[in-house]
Amino acid sequence: MSPAAGNATAASAANVEARTPECWRDIVASVAFVVAIAAIGIAAFVPRHGTALANENRATASWPAHASLDFTRSFERAFADRFGARGELLKLHNHLLVRVFGVSPAQNVLLGRDGWLYFKGEEGTSLDRYFRGTPPTSDADVARIVAELSRRHAWLAAHGIAYVVTIAPDKATIYPEHLPRWATRITPRSPLDRLTDALRIAGVPCVDLREPLRRAKARERVYYMTDSHWNYLGARVAYGAIMAAIAETFAPAPVAIAPVPLPAYVAGQDVYSGDLARMTGDSAHFREADVAPLGKVLASPASRCAKRAESGDEPDVERYACDRPGRLPVLLAYRDSMAIPLIPMLSENFSRSVYVSSHRLDPAQVLRERPTVVIDEMVERSMLAPVATPMP
Repeated sequence: MSPAAGNATAASAANVEARTPECWRDIVASVAFVVAIAAIGIAAFVPRHGTALANENRATASWPAHASLDFTRSFERAFADRFGARGELLKLHNHLLVRVFGVSPAQNVLLGRDGWLYFKGEEGTSLDRYFRGTPPTSDADVARIVAELSRRHAWLAAHGIAYVVTIAPDKATIYPEHLPRWATRITPRSPLDRLTDALRIAGVPCVDLREPLRRAKARERVYYMTDSHWNYLGARVAYGAIMAAIAETFAPAPVAIAPVPLPAYVAGQDVYSGDLARMTGDSAHFREADVAPLGKVLASPASRCAKRAESGDEPDVERYACDRPGRLPVLLAYRDSMAIPLIPMLSENFSRSVYVSSHRLDPAQVLRERPTVVIDEMVERSMLAPVATPMP
């Protein structure tokens, strides 16, 4: 071997020996990466007990049952909902968006000012449509709602049944001052303004809750900061207005409206994180004082006359009965989630109360229940629901 060749071989051996620590580092990193990716993938196929993604307010996507044209897309959705460490990674991602960048991780949750959160609607457009007025709600849409509710009113009146419509205002309608500065009204009159005026002209009994709630908010908070719903105090205001309207339908006969006791608030203990806080995936960051805990009301059924009754095979129906002395009327209410805190209040005024989670008034059900009063309650962003679910 020539001296030059010997020198080259020695230099090559020295280089290999010098690179050995780096090579081992790269090998370890590559193996760790492959193991981590494999573990994440394998974890997607581990059976789980729960089928809901609580922070995202939806069910976990199902694995495709068989081969189909949509198999690849269905498999990807199911895998994306199950891969290993998904929850921890999403939690970290959500914390960074909320706490560092001030951005909502949920497309239908708007971060307001002063710790307030607002619901943009199931499809993310309701706040724009019903508060800001863009896209606009047409006069034809309003006319269709009035026509459907007028039809219900006429049918119930023909059967001697009182009818009351009430629309629960969205939080932005009562608390616009905590919205981001850019979230202002585009049109001078909201769809709810136009609808309540049209119902009044049509003679359909409608309880407008906006002014009572605005007056009440000057002395107490009537909506949750971190939830899309009113709190127990706001529901109490709505209850008073609704029952006052019902009492007028029985005039001149006197109607005694059942009082509403307030649950005790314990500072530092009664703390709440609402549905919007959970949807951001960072509910610990959005916490508020629960100044009138509904949970305490629901946890003390013995203090109320109305008792829960069996609903049989009707999953969307709740029944209550109250045996207070006197001839109490019967209530049938079609409602959404805004009525949940109203149920223990309203039920105290009726011998029987039936609450149906639907916006579709069913004549067969009405005739079967024989109510004295029918309440049609809907949240502002669902004011078009009666048109989508007309009375048969």
